[in-house]
Amino acid sequence: MINKTTLVGSIILSVIISACGSSIIKNDQYAESMNTSIAFFDQAFDAEKGVYFSEVDYDGKVTSSNIHTVALSRMIYGLSYASQWNPECLRTAKACIDYQLKYMTGVDSTGLYFIPEEGGDQLAKLDRMDIWQQAYGLCGLSEYYRQTKDSSLLQFIHQGHRVLIHRFQDKQNGGFYADYSALEGGVKGSKTIQSLMYPLTAYMLNLWEADKENSQLYEPVIKEHLSIAYNKVWNDSLQWVNVQFDDEWNAIYESDKAFVTAGHNFQFAALLLRSADLNFIDADHRKNYRHLALKILDSTLAKDIWSGQGFYAGFNPLTNAVKDRNLSWWQHSEAIIALSLAGESYADELIQLKFFYFNNFVDKVNGGEIANINSELKPLIEPKGQKGKSVYHHIEMIRFLINNNEEITQ
Repeated sequence: MINKTTLVGSIILSVIISACGSSIIKNDQYAESMNTSIAFFDQAFDAEKGVYFSEVDYDGKVTSSNIHTVALSRMIYGLSYASQWNPECLRTAKACIDYQLKYMTGVDSTGLYFIPEEGGDQLAKLDRMDIWQQAYGLCGLSEYYRQTKDSSLLQFIHQGHRVLIHRFQDKQNGGFYADYSALEGGVKGSKTIQSLMYPLTAYMLNLWEADKENSQLYEPVIKEHLSIAYNKVWNDSLQWVNVQFDDEWNAIYESDKAFVTAGHNFQFAALLLRSADLNFIDADHRKNYRHLALKILDSTLAKDIWSGQGFYAGFNPLTNAVKDRNLSWWQHSEAIIALSLAGESYADELIQLKFFYFNNFVDKVNGGEIANINSELKPLIEPKGQKGKSVYHHIEMIRFLINNNEEITQ
């Protein structure tokens, strides 16, 4: 296990960093959109600290000094990816990583963990952790490594990866618990669709692509989670994903609380489609994963989820009743990713959703991405920088559009 202090000292920048978004990325449709997304957070960048504050209002004004691990790590992801067009973004990402490693990580008897919210110079001791924040703590680091091949950072990533598995893995029934307790380990009764998907989508698939020499660190987990997800997540009778599970991965539904999003249908389909590139999974399984993904897309697109060209944010899976009539930016970005991976069969639907997304969620007046719009397509005046929101979903979506040779439709 490496010494965290030594690693941090080895990668701290010795210069004052300016916000990446202030620079101009070369003018093409993808780069311009990423630049605008990043530039919105300029007011939230503290040049002296070399980090972004996380909580930003609708107009870009910082509302607190809080720094959240998920929002910051997602910012690092966006900066790192955008650095292919603007190298200044890489310097800003590096400064944020330095801050994250110094102030937003801790070590207990089990090993490394990410502190959900930075509250000064004291490293907090966490007695309980959730998979969302711990997995996304590695999100930005994995993309920065993919762009730079920084070997010292990779040692830190490996440490975090191994400890995450040790904390959350259910060695009896497979997969991860969603919560970890210092007293009991993986918390019984906490398994969710997120505990299956997010470790893979947040960083593990990206790291498998970038760190081929150590692919054996990731392949068993990816393979196991995809197998469980294939068998347990899709509810064929309801035509929705299962969201909550017992410890044996049997779906749980509480009729008075049942809630699901079309975004998770699309996100799950996208995960299955991404398995096409995983050559350590045999061809028959990859074929089955793709077949199920296309079935999910067909079913979801045919559902009564639509409000014009976009879709509502939440439903009761037992009745299909709409429970949230707003429309959410992250769900539409996940849908676009899934359709971009699915091929020509969904070309028309992809064009429609891209047009809708870029004309409704990208704020051309104030900058940034609008989190939610109402059923009349009016923006809700909500913070654009939150605990889990920065530039990630927008820039990740653009990454898949680029990978799949799709143009932005506006």
